[in-house]
Amino acid sequence: MTGKRGRPSAGEAIARDERVVDVVIALLTAEGFDALTFDRVAAEAHVAKRTLYGVFGDREGLVRAAIRRQHPYLADAGEGTADLPSACRAILVQLLGDEAIGIQRAIIGAAAQHPSLAAEFYDDGPRRAQGFLAAHLPSDAAVSPELLFTTLLGEPHRRRLLGITDAPTTAEIDVQVAGVLRVLGLHGLTHASAGRESSSP
Repeated sequence: MTGKRGRPSAGEAIARDERVVDVVIALLTAEGFDALTFDRVAAEAHVAKRTLYGVFGDREGLVRAAIRRQHPYLADAGEGTADLPSACRAILVQLLGDEAIGIQRAIIGAAAQHPSLAAEFYDDGPRRAQGFLAAHLPSDAAVSPELLFTTLLGEPHRRRLLGITDAPTTAEIDVQVAGVLRVLGLHGLTHASAGRESSSP
């Protein structure tokens, strides 16, 4: 809270929303979707419930904001992701990290009771990531963005979801990316050869 009357400044609103997302992620990863209530988020983020409803709409809106934080490469696609290996690394760094894995576990746990939440998670997460990969694939690539995405995550992602392994190191991610691109015949590609349109809406 700013302690001021009237509307918060743009900077204050951004800081407030980031604080809310911090709380949402903490609740999802520690206790699951059922723990995510407007009362708890408002209390722990020190934000009025009316403000939460106005900014995020509903619980699904809170989750959507948490999911989108896991894909920062989509906002700055032109920086650090000039070629296909860089794009692959950007995805793995985020989606094999602790926050993303915690959110995915919460969504999986709630999917049966909240199928629309699961569908939104897929659209805001995996589908958009596949679109990002599509933009870095050559137009004549025989490999679909869906196959590349699935192969990239592969067993490392399964082990992370099960809590068997910790988040990978940069070196481990580099090995995973290089191996996948080699197996799929995509090694050595740069942005200059890319330009495939996403098959996802």
